[in-house]
Amino acid sequence: MARSANAAADVLFEISWEVCNKVGGIYTVVQTKIPYIKERYQGYICIGPDFGQSKEFDERQPEKEWKDIFKSLENRGVKCRYGIWTVPGEPTVILVDASGLVSDRDTLKAKYWEHYGIDSLKADWMFDEPMCFSTAAGMIVEEYVKRANNKVVCQAHEWMSGFAILHLKSAGVKVGTVFTTHATMLGRTIAGNGYPLYDMLESVDPLEWAYKLNVQDKHLTEVACAKSSDAFTTVSEITGLEAEALLDRKPDVLLFNGFNLEHFPTFEDTSIKHGQSQEHLTEFITYYFFPYYQWDLDNTLVFFTSGRYEYQNKGHDVIMEALDRLNKQLKDEGSDLTVVFIFWVMDMGHGEIRRDVLENKNFYAHAKGHVEWNTKPLVRRIVLDFLAGKQPGTDEDRFTSGFLENLKEAVSPLERKGRPPISTHDLPGEDTDPLVRACYRHNLLNDENDRVKVIIYPGFLDGSDGLLNLEYYDATVGTHLGVFPSQYEPWGYTPLESAVMGVPAVTTDLAGFGRYIDSCRDGVCNGIFVVPRHDRKREDVIADLTKTFSKFVHLDRNARVHHGYRAKELSNNCGWKEFVCRYIEAHNLALSKGGK
Repeated sequence: MARSANAAADVLFEISWEVCNKVGGIYTVVQTKIPYIKERYQGYICIGPDFGQSKEFDERQPEKEWKDIFKSLENRGVKCRYGIWTVPGEPTVILVDASGLVSDRDTLKAKYWEHYGIDSLKADWMFDEPMCFSTAAGMIVEEYVKRANNKVVCQAHEWMSGFAILHLKSAGVKVGTVFTTHATMLGRTIAGNGYPLYDMLESVDPLEWAYKLNVQDKHLTEVACAKSSDAFTTVSEITGLEAEALLDRKPDVLLFNGFNLEHFPTFEDTSIKHGQSQEHLTEFITYYFFPYYQWDLDNTLVFFTSGRYEYQNKGHDVIMEALDRLNKQLKDEGSDLTVVFIFWVMDMGHGEIRRDVLENKNFYAHAKGHVEWNTKPLVRRIVLDFLAGKQPGTDEDRFTSGFLENLKEAVSPLERKGRPPISTHDLPGEDTDPLVRACYRHNLLNDENDRVKVIIYPGFLDGSDGLLNLEYYDATVGTHLGVFPSQYEPWGYTPLESAVMGVPAVTTDLAGFGRYIDSCRDGVCNGIFVVPRHDRKREDVIADLTKTFSKFVHLDRNARVHHGYRAKELSNNCGWKEFVCRYIEAHNLALSKGGK
């Protein structure tokens, strides 16, 4: 079926747990493509769960047709709020409070068992809540279709929204349905438990493994949604192979995840931002490490990884192995280069910022403020002397002994013994945490003679974390390389986010983005480095990642800048302007099968 930018439907409902609810990558998928979707439909309505206050929800008075629908739904236990999602494109949004259906959840479970064979006997609230929400979302679409004489398509993202499709199908509603899985629950669970998912696909018994890993309720929901939808979609080629094996349906369309590239800075602007961000990172590294020992910051590279804390799925295990080898290699070479590797990881349990780290920051700020205050008259004196044709004072008389003595007193509290911590925060359960244990196992503990330093920085960079106080893009643009060697990654926004900010990135061919970007190359492998992981031994993957690190650290500045430029250039292949037609294709296919 040829792709078309023209939508056959009049109205599109898009349902996701992450509408007005930023908890993962699907939020980015839905939110960033809104302007491109909205311009193609007469009506575009997003539906998400109502968790009370949302900074992105502007509640409005609904039109009469929606008031009637909401009144009808409230009589059935579903409360709705109508408004605008205050993001670019500002679509209409309905937030759903399905708490009134909770008392009927056993009835709903029985219905979905009878109609679709979903075994939810042992399901808990993590299943029940999304089931109630997306059933209610399906009821909204049902009530709309009853009243409107429009061609309607309903797209549901992931199993948590999929019950909307199951409800619509069991009720016989004439609407085109699209189910999108961004990652199968069973596939993610198999990979997350350390099993070689892609080696197992040809022989795996999905139902047996679902029960073995206790995800049968969610897995069977995905199977039902995939098979019942008019158009089944996934976000990448690699996830399509996974879905075909585990959900028993090949995707009809691949919906690649794009970006609204127009909102990102040009390469020239990212170069300016790199310098500004690098200054912040340099200060952070200074007060983090320099109370213990010092090195040449002008000969330092900053690598990073980010995203959810999935030690094996995200490739943290092979990162640690490769850093260990890089550290030994640089020491053997007698290199004076230092690599600081930062793990910006979310969903990693942590306590408060370490007291010693905060003290270092405060003492550093005090010393810096002291210097800045006292250098103001010095700068004024030099400028006036120069304008008056006088020779500015010599270095010996520019600083008073009192100034230097006070500066020494300000800096002295920064002196510490021992070695810098490997984490910015207190980490509960350090003894069992896999990333912390890997630091000890590979002896990457920030000793003075180490050429590779490690910082575990848990939490979300929102600009007010109390330490770096930079938002994610503002922090990462100051680095030199983003590292994302995932063994399970349906798409992978993080390397794309790195590239779009002009920072070279590492990904793999087990990431949807990695496989896609490989197909966009002109034969030159630079800017975004794709490490082969499919059907390869772990040792070979580690060796390739180490080689990638080694080559990069030995580049000169001009070569690194070229890689940044090339990464930015490659990211231009991943805009919604290019990818939105795939969504329209899926919607049109669904409408031709299930719509009016």
